[in-house]
Amino acid sequence: MAGAAGNRGFVRTQISTTERAISLSLIIGLGALGVIIYQSGQRFDASLFGLDPAALAAPATGQNSGPNSGPNSGPNSGPAPANTIVMAPRTGAAVSVTGPLAWLEQIRPDGWDRPGDIESFDAADLYVKINGRAEQYLAYDVVGLDCASFTDPEGRFIDVFLYEMGTPGRAFGIYAVELDPEAPPVNLGRGGYRSGASLFFWQGGFYVQILASETTGALTRTADAIAAALTDRLPDNGKPVEGMDALPDRHRIPGSLQYMVRNGLSLPFLTETWTADYLIEGQRVTLFLSLQPTTADVEAVVEGYRGYLNDFGATITESATDNGTALFGDMDGYYDVVRSSGTRVAGAVLLEDPQLARQIAADWLPGIVADTDLTSDRR
Repeated sequence: MAGAAGNRGFVRTQISTTERAISLSLIIGLGALGVIIYQSGQRFDASLFGLDPAALAAPATGQNSGPNSGPNSGPNSGPAPANTIVMAPRTGAAVSVTGPLAWLEQIRPDGWDRPGDIESFDAADLYVKINGRAEQYLAYDVVGLDCASFTDPEGRFIDVFLYEMGTPGRAFGIYAVELDPEAPPVNLGRGGYRSGASLFFWQGGFYVQILASETTGALTRTADAIAAALTDRLPDNGKPVEGMDALPDRHRIPGSLQYMVRNGLSLPFLTETWTADYLIEGQRVTLFLSLQPTTADVEAVVEGYRGYLNDFGATITESATDNGTALFGDMDGYYDVVRSSGTRVAGAVLLEDPQLARQIAADWLPGIVADTDLTSDRR
């Protein structure tokens, strides 16, 4: 930078070739180390978390061993479910009068034993029990998991996984993620289905899995009895979940309703988002509704959507509506439509027909953002 007359200008320090080589080597080395650490974190090492089954074959006097403690843990042992790893049960925990531990303690199917203690996990150590699937539950802000295992004299087992999700919306959200749309529904809680002799349902702020080792009639009846006992105990005020009924039923593809706490449709600005798929005019359409606490948060979502459309070089048509904004994004043959009102943002994504996009913007979105759901729970 040149200065006035008589002033010495800025002179850049010369860096030697050796110094440049050393600096470059350090940068490359740090980058490689980061990649190695990241890749190591993506691979689960069972030896870090699971116990050696041989060590469980002869438990010490006074210790409890559950049905999944090892291949030689007793005559009532059964194989561990595919979604669990072998681990020692926690012992000595006090059981409250009510709550998940108490509810599981009270379940005693006729002719079945519970040879181990109830296992309890919080969000921090959930991976120990359901390695490979914990992240999915953490995305829904899981509070904790309590597990009980039951065995019969023939060595068959039923494992009960009781997830505390905190709110009915989050309980439905994780249930919907794991829902098999082809499985037959059952009348349990607020919604459930059967897969073989196993049962899956949600009620209040809880998601329940009852996993049976066989598909026989005897296990089916026992699983049904356990499910009935839990539905009698799980609290549920019965109020509608806000947003669940805001997306229309007509033309909806069964089993497609979803709820995402964050990153709705993989878009980081879409939070507290409900989505469902529809067949409209013979075309598959994804509609969404994002619920926000304030109008300022709604404006932030709309601004995020503008940025997303701009990132893809879309031609954006924007207009003001009653109490909100409407966006029409043309991404060179794909079309997104968005409408906001009050504390709601609704839209349809990646439509291929511009006329259908305009139809949805005019006929569907205004009703979705109309906030008439006044008696519901907030998520």
